[in-house]
Amino acid sequence: MSPSAALMLEKEIYPIIRNTIPRTARPMGSEDPEELVQDATASAAEMLEAMEKAGKEPLPHSIAYYSIQRTKSGRRSYGDIRTDVMSPGFQMDHDGPVCSMQEPAGDDEELTISDAIASKSEDTATKVLRALDWDAFLDTLDARKRRIVEEMMMGFGTGDIARLFSVSAARITQIKREIAQDIKEFMGDSILMDAGQESVWERDIRCLRERNEWRHMKVDRIDDPEQANISQAIFE
Repeated sequence: MSPSAALMLEKEIYPIIRNTIPRTARPMGSEDPEELVQDATASAAEMLEAMEKAGKEPLPHSIAYYSIQRTKSGRRSYGDIRTDVMSPGFQMDHDGPVCSMQEPAGDDEELTISDAIASKSEDTATKVLRALDWDAFLDTLDARKRRIVEEMMMGFGTGDIARLFSVSAARITQIKREIAQDIKEFMGDSILMDAGQESVWERDIRCLRERNEWRHMKVDRIDDPEQANISQAIFE
């Protein structure tokens, strides 16, 4: 941008934007009027520079007007994708507000939206690490034990595996105990218990939900308002 264009932006375009935006443009989400003024000025600077490069004479009032209209329509200097739920344009087109994941879910301030919609499945990193450990463990087994583990992973029962190896079901059960012992030695004594144990965060969420359900169920069944208030205070 040339010095003359920068001077035009400062002396002619910016005053129009500064006086108009707070009265005409509606901030969205966490925006404030001052931020909108800065963004509209950035858009005006882009227009001014583009006109200079194209060899056209910049018109300060026109640039200020279109910058203001751009801001009012929800478009910003950093983008105008209206399919992004975080964009001002999307929020203008839809009534639903953008909420923080840490906001309380309902009346209970301890249970947040993030807790309520949290996935019960493991995160990708945990799955990858477990797969690496499991592959390393399988490499320590002999061919027969590895085959038995693979058959169990495919859903075959003890009887099916016994017929496959032409041995008794008791022998397969014995080998499965040996495999369990091998797993303990390779991954630690608590690995089998941890595999089926509920995670701490899942337990906390479940306890919060059960407490809320129990509280509402007990309080709703009390006819005496005074007793209901006492019960409400106990559960809070």
